[in-house]
Amino acid sequence: MRSWVRARERSRLAAAAVLLTAGLATHVAAQDLVLENAHIVDPRARTVIEGRLVIRAGRVAAAGADAPVPPGAPILDVQGRWVIPGLFDLHTHSFGNAAMTGPGQMTGPVGTARLALRAGVTGFLDLFSMEDMILGVRDRQRAEGLPGADVFAAGPCLTATGGHCSEYGVPTRLVDTPEDAWREVDALALKRPDVVKLVYDHNVYGGRSLPTLDRATLQAVVEAAHSHALKTIVHVGTWQDLQDAVEAGADAVTHTPGPGPMPPGVAALMVQKGTLHIPTLAVQSELARIARDPALLDRPLLVESVDPSVLDSYRDPAVWPARMQGFLAWVRSLERPNLEAVSTLAAAGVRIGAGTDAGNPGVFQGYSVHREMELLVEAGLSEWDALAAATVVPMEFLGHDWGVEAGAEATVLVLDASPLVDIRNTQRIHAVIQRGVRVAEGGS
Repeated sequence: MRSWVRARERSRLAAAAVLLTAGLATHVAAQDLVLENAHIVDPRARTVIEGRLVIRAGRVAAAGADAPVPPGAPILDVQGRWVIPGLFDLHTHSFGNAAMTGPGQMTGPVGTARLALRAGVTGFLDLFSMEDMILGVRDRQRAEGLPGADVFAAGPCLTATGGHCSEYGVPTRLVDTPEDAWREVDALALKRPDVVKLVYDHNVYGGRSLPTLDRATLQAVVEAAHSHALKTIVHVGTWQDLQDAVEAGADAVTHTPGPGPMPPGVAALMVQKGTLHIPTLAVQSELARIARDPALLDRPLLVESVDPSVLDSYRDPAVWPARMQGFLAWVRSLERPNLEAVSTLAAAGVRIGAGTDAGNPGVFQGYSVHREMELLVEAGLSEWDALAAATVVPMEFLGHDWGVEAGAEATVLVLDASPLVDIRNTQRIHAVIQRGVRVAEGGS
């Protein structure tokens, strides 16, 4: 999240906690299933396998025209449709969907998990919510099987006193010295976060900047996290922030700096260090695109996912709150430079992972992963690259395993058309299959 969102978001984040309710239905147990007559897309191997996908006890047993069908296994004839691994959002805040006016769509992480799954996003990484609430949801889901997309979570932001993430009225962990960093990471590690999220941001927003970690504290957070075998994701604001984070050994950086040009050597440094980049192109440009073309709000998958009153609040930029005009000007300034920067990074071999920063204005839970892939293709990545960014790259980063390869968890999408011809076809969802169970259907 960025620092333009103020008091309204405090109440939103606080209200999200009440949606952690008891008595929800659990996941159906993993099952056998055979998907017959499929084009099976493997983004890791960059191959398309023709034939059937055989699922045993929720895992892929085999794929291909000659894959044996287990006796008694249910068969779903997908009639020449396309099967891809489930999608993943590497950067979200799962309290819900922001509106330009009004309270927005308050779903909380449990509701967000359901919305995301319907949109084909079968897992997401929450990068800042109420610590015990979001980690509690994650733990309950893993222990009891709460329905929806798989929840991964950082818990808090680690930030300087008065720094970004502290402005929302939501408790977070403050680190102003290397000693603070070690103490807070050691304590947080006991709760087993999936990653450690920290803010290192010297950018100026709306004429002012917020306090941020110094270089020594940044280094200490990274080292402390690594001592617990936890990966780090650093929110950055400037290219110098990004370079410092990479040199400090961060596992990933989130956001694409701009509008100034990327300094020479940054891409090569990221490749050398193996740093993952989560560009968040959607949050850094989508509001400008909606202002130009409100028809973007009429995409069928978006309409199915988001409350109509929320979408309607975006339709007329003339009535957007005055404070959002600064945000709009900022995303307009980033739109083209960010595409160029991501193009340069990807061409140099930097790993790219799809993340939306949903919860912020202009981006929506689940759906905006599809838009992020579109924007990655607009930046010059291939359809294969964009699919990998939203499937196998996040899974590898988090040590998770689902997809279409033998032994993988069988969490996949069935699409009505090829995403390799047009990445927008990921929005044409015929079915969502989670661990061998058909959990959602599309409109066709």
